[in-house]
Order: sequence, then structure tokens, then C-alpha cells
Amino acid sequence: MRKKNLILPIILSSILLFSACSEETTKKNKIETIHLDKYGIPWAKDLSTAFSLAKKEKKNIIIMAVSVNCSWCKKMKERTLSNRKVAKRLKQYILVQADRETPSQREQLPPFKHVPILFFMTPQKELIDNMRGYYQADDFLDYLNQIEDI
Repeated sequence: MRKKNLILPIILSSILLFSACSEETTKKNKIETIHLDKYGIPWAKDLSTAFSLAKKEKKNIIIMAVSVNCSWCKKMKERTLSNRKVAKRLKQYILVQADRETPSQREQLPPFKHVPILFFMTPQKELIDNMRGYYQADDFLDYLNQIEDI
């Protein structure tokens, strides 16, 4: 009886941990731009601009690596990053999106296979941490609290 009680949490943890899109689920098309303008969050147009801006404003960077047909990427943008509370917190960072299928963008990031993945980096391009997969808004805010304590 006790083993049955442990199975559901293990399954749910596995689903959350691996809820990301693999390379096989994407096509080579142009990535849609993230629109969070209603919250006043500017997204840098490319990685080099993001790092320059981060140095100038003394902010860390969040790079969201995505691919065109990634349903989890879309959910992360629409449900989590567009959440009012999350959007407010994101103003503390320089934000940029990177396309997994664009070699020049992928080469500037630590190795990864699945998307969405968010890289938290310093203006000097040092990796602070990364998070892979989809997170609900409250969980994402909790993660931000933890990473800001590092």
C-alpha cells in the first residue's frame, strides 16, 4: 500500500522535470518574438546587444532558448512570463531570446539539448544557473527568489 502512495509523486516529478521539447520536435523557421510590451519589459534584439546592455545597466541576463514548434516554449511565454507578477520581477534583468536552430546563437550558450531553457548569466557571460522546461508562474517566482539569493 505504501508503494502506491509514492508512485504518483514520482511520476509527476518526472513529467515536470522532463517537460521540454527535444530537437526532433522543431523545424527550421523564424522564431516568433516574445511580446511583453504591455508590462513595459523590453527584450534585447540579440545576444550581443543583451550583454552590452547588461554591462551598461549592471543587470544580469536571462536568455530563453526556444524553437519554433515547441509547445512548452509557447506556454512558458504566454502563461508564465506574461503573468503580471513575473513580468514585474523580470524588469530586474536584461531579457533576450535565442533560437536553438541558429548556430551563431546556440554557440554563444552553454551546451543544451531541450527547450525551453532559461540561462541566467552575468554581464561577463558567466553562467549563474539554468532552468529547463515549463514552470508555472508561482514556481518561476520561487525560482527567481532562490537564484537571487545565490
